[in-house]
Amino acid sequence: MGTTHGRRRTGLGILVAAAFAACNGPGAENPDQLWRDAEASIQARRFDEAQALFERLGKARAPLPRDWMLRAQIALAREQTDEALAALAEIPDDTPLASQARLLAGQIELRRDRARFAEKHLLEAIRLDPRAAQPLRELIYIYGMQLRRRELSEQFAALAEVSALRYENLFHWCLMRNCQWEAGEVAQTLGKYLAADPDDRESRLALADNDRRLGLYDEAEEALAPLPETDARALALRVMILMERRQEDRAEELLAADRSNDPELARLKGRIALARRDGPEALRWYRIAYDDDRTNRDAVFGLIHAYELCGQPEMAAPLRKEAESLEAFNSLVQRMATPAGRNDPDMIRQAARACAQAGLIPEARGWLKLAISRDPLDAAAQQELFRFNEKHPPEKDRLAKAPGANKP
Repeated sequence: MGTTHGRRRTGLGILVAAAFAACNGPGAENPDQLWRDAEASIQARRFDEAQALFERLGKARAPLPRDWMLRAQIALAREQTDEALAALAEIPDDTPLASQARLLAGQIELRRDRARFAEKHLLEAIRLDPRAAQPLRELIYIYGMQLRRRELSEQFAALAEVSALRYENLFHWCLMRNCQWEAGEVAQTLGKYLAADPDDRESRLALADNDRRLGLYDEAEEALAPLPETDARALALRVMILMERRQEDRAEELLAADRSNDPELARLKGRIALARRDGPEALRWYRIAYDDDRTNRDAVFGLIHAYELCGQPEMAAPLRKEAESLEAFNSLVQRMATPAGRNDPDMIRQAARACAQAGLIPEARGWLKLAISRDPLDAAAQQELFRFNEKHPPEKDRLAKAPGANKP
């Protein structure tokens, strides 16, 4: 029996060898060697040679995910953007290269000013690898340009979980809570985004808001024109333009026709109600705005005035403490931007406390982590972070940041 079994194995080996020889005869090429040669050609900037090697590789075997990545690199080197994106799209989600492929696709789209498509690819990269830092950094750039504060803060918070943030990172995170970019600085970039992709709603809204802040109301309205009347953020901008043009009656007509509970529109409705001394109506709208974002300065102060107008100062009292904390946070951010503030050795601790008191939990945690990274032997900072995480568990904080978590 042992001899028969051995003969069967020998016969199978002959068949396998024959099959291999048929596919890889004297004229066959080694796919792995071709791949290495093509990669070496890319490094040596011999791109035509790399392309020829890739074509030979395609004849030697069915493309693997790493082959498609190689094809994308060759196409990029030869400035064949569409071909590079097509190659990256061939890499399946269930392979180790998938997140890297989506990141590269996002960077390619951002390079050609198609922010909407870049965002889609970058979000996919994060979904495939939640601990990837670079897609988060790329999204932070896009959201910063478009001044999408909530999304920007969410990406900063995610980045803080997977990467050590520097002082400058944390400063910009805090700065973007309330600041406005210098309108003229980003207008050119937003204009490029919109020229490359007219359907980019976020860039269109950001450009319109930029024009509004520059007093270019006709240009702002022109940018908003393609957006439907049902678009809540576009409606909010149209209302603000009318208010700044002193066309309050028309602004109120637009708001009166709106039946949504959109927080941004709610703040505008609350503002009008306060101007009319209509306490209950102001309270109704500012409550919606406050419940959506308790760190929004306009919502907090608006709700305080609404309660006072309704004769409920006791309800406004705890909100005043919140308002004071937000004002202290904003003042500290202004100090951070000065040379004296940057050189203050206690600034990091002050920032952590100010953020915590203002309810900016991820930011506070980031500052405490920075303090420890600068001095790993700082026992006080380590104890403070431990107590802080006990009071504000990171997982609970992430759930609180989920879309709609704070909405009524």
